[in-house]
Amino acid sequence: MKTVINEQDRRNFVSLVESMLHDKLSKCYQCGKCSAGCPVNFEMDYTPNQIIKMAELGMEDKVLNSKTIWLCVSCNTCSTRCPKGFEVTGIMDVLREIAERKGISSKTEKEIQMFHEVFLDNVKSNGRIFELELVGKYKLKTRHLFRDIFLAPKMLEKGKLKMHGEKISDLNQIAKIFKDFE
Repeated sequence: MKTVINEQDRRNFVSLVESMLHDKLSKCYQCGKCSAGCPVNFEMDYTPNQIIKMAELGMEDKVLNSKTIWLCVSCNTCSTRCPKGFEVTGIMDVLREIAERKGISSKTEKEIQMFHEVFLDNVKSNGRIFELELVGKYKLKTRHLFRDIFLAPKMLEKGKLKMHGEKISDLNQIAKIFKDFE
């Protein structure tokens, strides 16, 4: 079954994505290097380059309801491999943001969405990541308090979980950044 996309809706969606991304979707010429290097593409319903092309074509429903945008772990492997310098992780962030604004949530990746929410809240309140707070709030939100507790001692030993987080001096700048994306 072929989906018919209203041209004005397509233009509106593409314009919104590009304005939030600060880049043109047409910059991607579909070489596939992003998808070839993605460490989680085997779990995705569409590869990163397919998501970019579908966004460019205005396939808003498919893109915003895909597993791919929630499964992206923002490792930046895709972006570093891109010969055009396209921010593939950036488009995944933008698409998640648009999906959340529209009340679309991941049907199968609920915990990933929860992590993104807790992560952004952590950045909003501290200006940077405070890992112990992030993990604690995420564990409370998902109710998986002891799922990987065995990792904590080694992480503490190696200094990966600091007991006190640092805040940046001017949280107003962070608030302004988040306000600009509202």
